[in-house]
Amino acid sequence: MIKHGYKGIMEQILDNHNHIMELIGAFLTGVVGPILYLLVQKYLQKEKNKGRDIVKENIVSVSLINNELEEIREEFKGDRVWIAQFHNGGSFYPTGKSIQKFSVFYEVVKAGVSSIAHTFSSIPCSLYPKTFEHLMVGEGIFIPDYKDPKVATYGLKGAAESVGTKSTYLVPLFTLDEKYIGNIGVDFVSKKKRLTKEELEHFQIKAGRIAGFLSSYLINS
Repeated sequence: MIKHGYKGIMEQILDNHNHIMELIGAFLTGVVGPILYLLVQKYLQKEKNKGRDIVKENIVSVSLINNELEEIREEFKGDRVWIAQFHNGGSFYPTGKSIQKFSVFYEVVKAGVSSIAHTFSSIPCSLYPKTFEHLMVGEGIFIPDYKDPKVATYGLKGAAESVGTKSTYLVPLFTLDEKYIGNIGVDFVSKKKRLTKEELEHFQIKAGRIAGFLSSYLINS
């Protein structure tokens, strides 16, 4: 509405001024606000990390996990104990969607037994659908003898035999909010071995403890 006269013109100017201020306020809230929030978060994270020795923390964490794996290897007289975790590995063309892969990040082996960490690095999860479908619901995979045709191997037989594995026991790892982050495995290479029910239960308890540690490390790293 157009206002006439000196008073009307001043009221029009005042109305326009208020409208402009509202627009500026909306702009500051909708655009500058989120930017300011990100800057504050970045500052707080920087302050949190001040004095942290990231390299030292990583070395200590790896050492603690490897000690746990070595205890498991000794307890069950295994030849190889390892942890594989999921991660992104590139992206699909042309969508840019992440390619889900897994790698062996932690491993201990008995003297004379070959490592698998370099063999199983950045492997597409799509190559082992049966394995992960079974593990992701919380079920372990227990293979006392890869050569026994009556034992389900969930697509692992070829990979296991390529590195000389005769028996494998796999347990999935979950975060506290039940996100599937990887697996822990015990391999027997020199000779096959059947673990008892009590040993399997104990292995699963140890796996749960390691999963808790990994979850904490992933959150705070």
